Amino acid sequence: VFINDGGESCATPSACSSPLSIAVAPSRSTSRRAGLLALRPILINNDCPKLPALGDVPYLPAVKERPQVPGFEEVGMLNAMAWSLACFGVVAADIALGMVLFSALDIVSALTGFPIDNLDIQWFQAAAQTASFLMALLWWRYLWPRSFMARRQGECPLGGGANAAWKRIACVVVIGLSMQVVISYLCDGVLSLLPEVAADYSELVEETGMGDTGLLAVLTTVLGAPFCEELLVCGIIFEFSLRAFNPQCRSLWKRRRRANAQDGAIVPWAAPSTWGIAAAIVLQAAIFGFMHMNWVQGCYAGAAALIFGWVLVTTGKLRYTILLHFAFNAGSYLMTLLWFVNTPFDVVVTVGIAGFVLVEAMHSLLRLCIPVSREADRSE
Repeated sequence: VFINDGGESCATPSACSSPLSIAVAPSRSTSRRAGLLALRPILINNDCPKLPALGDVPYLPAVKERPQVPGFEEVGMLNAMAWSLACFGVVAADIALGMVLFSALDIVSALTGFPIDNLDIQWFQAAAQTASFLMALLWWRYLWPRSFMARRQGECPLGGGANAAWKRIACVVVIGLSMQVVISYLCDGVLSLLPEVAADYSELVEETGMGDTGLLAVLTTVLGAPFCEELLVCGIIFEFSLRAFNPQCRSLWKRRRRANAQDGAIVPWAAPSTWGIAAAIVLQAAIFGFMHMNWVQGCYAGAAALIFGWVLVTTGKLRYTILLHFAFNAGSYLMTLLWFVNTPFDVVVTVGIAGFVLVEAMHSLLRLCIPVSREADRSE
């Protein structure tokens, strides 16, 4: 139906001099089966622009609303709490293993009638280190295929060949020895200001045999502790710490190493963030200090663990942190070579020189650990 200016209806559009509007009445379908009213559009105001044809408008699919999911901050907080608890769970497992071992020794002593109190305390430490090492080794081998360090070695291999490897080893040894000098003199200076703490620590050293220079004590300190503690801390705890502060990399440890067994496709590399790595280093250092169960050792062990974590991230290999721990512990027995350092001025000069050597060795190690491509590494 066409309506002109006077409000009269027209049969055709040409009969209306200036149609004001076009009103199409709804028509009922002739078929009763349909039973629906097909409402046709009502166009009002003949000044509106002409609508394009349906074929001229591209098809736009309907946008589905995304489901409401927890925010990144919430997921990150829950992830950090869960994996941080897992880090302390590793410490609890190590303590529980030691308790089981000593309980077994008590049972053997009761059955055989041999008093275990007559044994040297170093034998107990050696047995505890052996059990802890075996547990940590099996645990680490299970985590290794999906660990950050494994993927880091695959994506960022170290180049330079054997020559660069020997230079890295020398840098790590120098870092360990110089770090021992700096931390030892700093601890002595702090303990001189806290006589009660110094007296308690000296008593603890005598009871636990930490100052013993026997062969077994040297072996457990220089060899046993680096392997056992580095597997636990820099191996397992540091891996859990990285997972705690890098929730965006969940696909790395949630899936098997090979995403598709047919073509051997590997899960895409998800590098942890810089702040996530720094937070992981701090967390594993704090836990390493907590594992020593006393304030003095906990403070300097935690400070040393910061360097341990940095070396692990820089080199990407656990062997270098084990070597660093070996050099650090061996340096405690070599401190007697500095017998000429007596006055406070001598201590300041010695710490300054050792600190300078420490910084230079770390800088040299950083330059030697610049990753190269696989092709360049193979060519070398």
